[in-house]
Amino acid sequence: MTSRRSRGLAAAGLGLLTLLLAAAPAAATAPPATIVVRRVDTTAMPKVTVDVQTGTHTLGANDTILVENGKKVAVSSVQSLGDAQVATATVLVVDTAQTMNGAKMFAARLALKQLISAKGPADQMAVVAFGTHARTVQGFTADPTALDAAVDRLAVGGNAVLNDGILLGANLLSALPTALPQLVVIGDSSDKGSNATVSAAQSDLLSSNALTYVVGLRFTSGVDLSGLSAFATAGRGAMFTGVDPGTTPDAMRQVIDAFHGQYRITYQSSIATGHAADLVITAPGLTGQAQVVPGGVAIGLATDPAPVHLVQAPGLLRGKAGLLLVAILVLAAAGLLTYAGALLLTREGSALSAALVQFSEPKNGDDGEGSMIQTAFIQRAVDATGKFARERGLLEIVEAKLEQADLVLRPAEALFVYLIAAVLVTALALFAGGPVLALIALAFVIIAPPAILNFLAARRLRKFTSQLPDMLQLLASSLRAGFSFLQGVEAVAQEVDDPMGAELRRVIVEARLGRPVETSLDECAARMKSEDFDWAVMAVNIQREVGGNLADLLQTVGVTMIERERLRRDVKSLTAEGRMSAIVLGCLPPGLAVVFYTTNPAYIRVLFTHLGGQIALGCAVAAMVAGFFWMKKIVDIKV
Repeated sequence: MTSRRSRGLAAAGLGLLTLLLAAAPAAATAPPATIVVRRVDTTAMPKVTVDVQTGTHTLGANDTILVENGKKVAVSSVQSLGDAQVATATVLVVDTAQTMNGAKMFAARLALKQLISAKGPADQMAVVAFGTHARTVQGFTADPTALDAAVDRLAVGGNAVLNDGILLGANLLSALPTALPQLVVIGDSSDKGSNATVSAAQSDLLSSNALTYVVGLRFTSGVDLSGLSAFATAGRGAMFTGVDPGTTPDAMRQVIDAFHGQYRITYQSSIATGHAADLVITAPGLTGQAQVVPGGVAIGLATDPAPVHLVQAPGLLRGKAGLLLVAILVLAAAGLLTYAGALLLTREGSALSAALVQFSEPKNGDDGEGSMIQTAFIQRAVDATGKFARERGLLEIVEAKLEQADLVLRPAEALFVYLIAAVLVTALALFAGGPVLALIALAFVIIAPPAILNFLAARRLRKFTSQLPDMLQLLASSLRAGFSFLQGVEAVAQEVDDPMGAELRRVIVEARLGRPVETSLDECAARMKSEDFDWAVMAVNIQREVGGNLADLLQTVGVTMIERERLRRDVKSLTAEGRMSAIVLGCLPPGLAVVFYTTNPAYIRVLFTHLGGQIALGCAVAAMVAGFFWMKKIVDIKV
């Protein structure tokens, strides 16, 4: 009765805490910025240089307002990138598929030469064509004559492998990190037959930090430009459309105006060294945000400020009355949980009920007062889980592991909670971080509980095995003192610590209930999976059948066990270096992956988004697991 009441109070306390946690605040999202922050340079602190793109808007020092961590700071200067002599690198990605034949290619060549003629003297450009396959027609150069000649050499044919062309252009820009990267794409269709996927091309485009503009040629109706538009959006640029040869130069003129609408803003920062700041840039009709981190250069998406979540409680919990209600609910929940725990720890019971508790409480998910789960619906689900596991032989394995680890849990309930936890954690990870995080969370939830259970069982077995020699010596001394075998086992059970003492006390209880002591000892050895104890029990059973001096026999077995334990420790010392090497080499790859994913996500994202990266990742994981178990097998010497 007390146990049921305490569980009810605990459930009430947990219900109150769940109610409080369920009232999760909503996150407010900031409106999209009109000013695109391209680069933030803080290597000369307190001087900060910010490169921005404003489209067709003109930016001046007098109408630009900077707010750093909520404090307005003075603008030192605002210059266009050309006046500031900022080097840029632009890759011209040109569609040379069969559909570009004739007027389209003629218009594309004129538009590209128009862009080349508008570049600055120090600006570098490269030309990439994608038709039958993606290829570099001209590497980076500042010579407009060489660039014009490369445009004239463009040959038409094949399908539009747009993804491969974007990926090649992005890789060219990634190999030239010193200049501000830009990408211009001109074509008339979406991808047709690329080796690279859209996600892989967009991932490489994001990694290159290129500002991307697209000129789409829609000379006839029904032309699909959605693939081109997606890359413009991914590259934080825009797409302009030419509907005929006459309007194509106008579309390219808009690209030129967008490139010329880039400015360098300098100011004196007020933040202390080692502290980041959120920077807000405003001008007439414009706004933008960036994160300022002292001592480095951030470019592309790395300039985005950390998301700010505005915590807003539900209407019932707002204001002073809401805070008071929250405090009362928290105190009530904590009080109920504390009272329930006190009842569980201080419940009364006779020595007989304590001795028979493991026999009076049903196991394997059967109904009873000792069950953790009393709700009829959940109990039926637990029973169904237990039945399903029993039919497949899993329930006995789980029950044996729980007994080895000395965990007071019912196997059916443990399996049910395990499955529910796996589903809930995977669902939360899927909503929070997408499928990759969901797979990682699922793998963790599937592997962690069995690993913890095996660790607890192995630790208890090691302690049990290390206590065995002393137990045998005490039992032999008891027999020499005139005790019977059962009396000697009972005396030893009161002297030795757990787990040996707990297991021997269980043997005594079973023997007093009428079970043969040999059978109880055999089941104890099988339950603990201890070969040493199994041999000791075998020696006792043989002696009880054929006769002899049991005390001397136990003394001999104890000495043998001491020597075996000494040999185990010697082997463990000699294999310590190999075991440590296996642990370090096994943990190093995933540890480095977490570090890279935290510090530079774009660098390692290709392993998850590109087919080749996924294959390499799968092979690496398989090789790592095989190597780890190989090393473990080498150092795992049975004694």
